[in-house]
Amino acid sequence: MAEHAAAGEDSFVLLRCFDGEEFRVPSALARRSGVVAARMDAGDEQNAPAGGAVPVPGGVAGRVLAAVIAYWIGRHAVSADGDPGRYDEEYVAGLSHDVRVDIINAAFHLGELGLFELFAPPVAPCA
Repeated sequence: MAEHAAAGEDSFVLLRCFDGEEFRVPSALARRSGVVAARMDAGDEQNAPAGGAVPVPGGVAGRVLAAVIAYWIGRHAVSADGDPGRYDEEYVAGLSHDVRVDIINAAFHLGELGLFELFAPPVAPCA
């Protein structure tokens, strides 16, 4: 099993994909996922990071979770002094169709609304 580290903060959570790949992610970034945040907050031994890795739901593969984490890290880096909208555009533009579909699926299963909506088409306002 490969373990990947994301640079950042002191508090980390270990996320485990269905394929066994594990990612050590700063807790603040992992909380972007509603599902992971809920499991972190649950505090029970089965789901708590102290009891082991937090399982990523929905059959999300390691390569896809790596792309999601890369988005979290990049978005966090530009949120303070950059243009998050431009970052989002560049991130999406650099993805193939298949990877986009995989990320949409991962965002859905992770409960990561911001990333999920990034791929949603704009809807015209009702008048």
